[in-house]
Amino acid sequence: MSNMPLEIANFFLAMQAGPSGSDILGSLFAEDAVYSEPFSGQTDPHRGRNAILAAFAASRSDAFDDAVINLGAVEIDGDTITVKWTCYSQAIPGGSGSGTNVFTLSGGRIISLVTTLDMP
Repeated sequence: MSNMPLEIANFFLAMQAGPSGSDILGSLFAEDAVYSEPFSGQTDPHRGRNAILAAFAASRSDAFDDAVINLGAVEIDGDTITVKWTCYSQAIPGGSGSGTNVFTLSGGRIISLVTTLDMP
């Protein structure tokens, strides 16, 4: 993971920090970034930094503040970084869940994030 871009490492640290990490999280996304996720049930991606931050805030609960995210395989292909992860939290049914984040970077900011969940 030593080759992981700092922006991506900081993303996962900010996610684990809970609400106190929201300012850092916001600083990592470009103003016009796009985020697709499976958590909200929304089929269209969230467009723009403010919409992305609102989606993250809406998906959090106090129970999720205990979250621990373990990173797995990291693949880097130019400005596209794919990271496998497992999240442990009492807020997740069964206590854990795993998935993949595909980030696209430009100018030191995340311009696209696509999150998918592993399904049993």
